[in-house]
Amino acid sequence: MTALSEKEKRLPELLVLQSVWGLDKCPGFDIENRLDEALEQVVVAGFDGVGVNLARTARTDGVARVMNPLGLAWEGQVLVQDAAQLTHWIGEAHRLGAHHLNVQIAGPTADFRAALRLIDSLVAATKDAPLPVWFETHRGRLTNDLLFTLQLLDERPGLPLTADLSHYPVAGEMELPLRGDQLAAIETILQGSHNFHGRVSTTHQVQVALDAPQHQGWLDQHVAWWRRGFELWLEQARDDDALTFMCELGPPPYAITAPDGRELTDRWDEAQRMRDIVRGLWVEVAGI
Repeated sequence: MTALSEKEKRLPELLVLQSVWGLDKCPGFDIENRLDEALEQVVVAGFDGVGVNLARTARTDGVARVMNPLGLAWEGQVLVQDAAQLTHWIGEAHRLGAHHLNVQIAGPTADFRAALRLIDSLVAATKDAPLPVWFETHRGRLTNDLLFTLQLLDERPGLPLTADLSHYPVAGEMELPLRGDQLAAIETILQGSHNFHGRVSTTHQVQVALDAPQHQGWLDQHVAWWRRGFELWLEQARDDDALTFMCELGPPPYAITAPDGRELTDRWDEAQRMRDIVRGLWVEVAGI
């Protein structure tokens, strides 16, 4: 058997996923009663797969049923409180054919040592995992506070992350232009990130319209973060590696609504626009 030629080797690639949760209550989709049709719409639109909460078993079964025969990637998402739960979900994700497992760690807590013990136990549970396992930055979880998370990473610098950066401008009431220490903090997050969840947030709102001129500065900031994250990931990527980015524009109350309850934006259209933005970034950064 001969070694692969340079032409035969697969270069690192970007896979852009669509959140199944992001289709909930989205006009034109009925994921409760016509999930297969909804997933087929996502495939036809050109996404590389989807992300789904494994605890939603009917949705997860539908995702595996549609995505696996097509050879498309899908992210399993879980919330765990201990290593036993994580071990269970690793097994389920692998059995069902997930590309990787995204983990939110229950919290937050003010007990730093307890947080470290929990992280150590979770990392140990992933040691022989048959698929990649990444830990998400998220409000209301162990990684709720950016400064607390930085302390955790200082103690456990190799912790593999999913960067959902939308949570930190809101949780920390960051204001533009960002301070140097804030930019440095996000740089630390990006250095350990293997996966991305995308939406645009601001100082006070976790999800805003991509085309609203009053939010242009924050759109530019998030795009700059994604670009930097891609650059850092590519510096350590190997042939055949895949970076995943999930467009995760959530339903209300994430999505802002008018007094009559209608969303102010077309969430599906914005998801496709975000997909195109990140693919454009990838072409620029990867030089392909």
